[in-house]
Amino acid sequence: MKTILSILIFFSVVVFANTPKDSDINAKVDSLQKPLYNPFVENYILNELKQLREENRDLKIELYNTLAKKEIEISNNAINYATSTINNMFYIIAAASSIFVIIGWGSLRDINEKITNIVNDRVAKVVDDYEKRMHSIEKDLEDRSKQVRMNQQAIEETNTIHSLWMRASQESTPSGKIEIYDEILELRPNDVEALTYKSDAILDMGEANWALNLTNQAIDIDDNYPNAYYQRAKVYSVLGHLDNALSDLEKAIDTNDQYIKEIKNEEEFDILVNNNMLDDLLSKYTKDAV
Repeated sequence: MKTILSILIFFSVVVFANTPKDSDINAKVDSLQKPLYNPFVENYILNELKQLREENRDLKIELYNTLAKKEIEISNNAINYATSTINNMFYIIAAASSIFVIIGWGSLRDINEKITNIVNDRVAKVVDDYEKRMHSIEKDLEDRSKQVRMNQQAIEETNTIHSLWMRASQESTPSGKIEIYDEILELRPNDVEALTYKSDAILDMGEANWALNLTNQAIDIDDNYPNAYYQRAKVYSVLGHLDNALSDLEKAIDTNDQYIKEIKNEEEFDILVNNNMLDDLLSKYTKDAV
């Protein structure tokens, strides 16, 4: 009993000693330079996943409704064809009997053969019509199945990409982020968001020309994506192309004025801030806001 008590006291002391102090936690929070995650990215991925799930659900509902309608239609047609065939057979027999009485055919066997041939022809036409209808239904079901499989693959791909974005938001090193962005680009080569964030990580590693090439690719894919212009403005500022940097900043702010609050917090724009080159640009938006 004493031994167990001693072990519990020992673990309690160890846990208490390893518990971080409030001052250490506050110091780490104050030292943060960037947000730990990007809510806009998560919201974008979640919305896309939600939309794919809704499309898959609607597609399944439409498929089930179509199958139910087809089954009802086939049953009705079968009943109608059976009724019509039986009625026609009676009409044919009655007509044949009348002709036999009037014309005086010499053999009931001839009448039987005529009736059999007529019935066989009618049945063959009905069977052929059913085969055509069933082939059409099978083709429609096959197309629907392909669409369902494509939607399932899209959902799986979206889940994978979402998990990769979560990993990237938790990664602290630029090289680690680049590896994750490369995995996203393998799944979606034209993902402008992944290209832009990869450019930002590469710029942190000091590869400005490489980062510029990536931002140009992103803008070629989607020239209305404001973050690509904002990122290219950072690259131009680092390379010393200040006029190009101001031009891209203006395009980014015209689409999303939230970048105004971030400009002075980016060290890549220090040269523009120190040379007062941003004053005219920012004053224009300040006047518009007033």
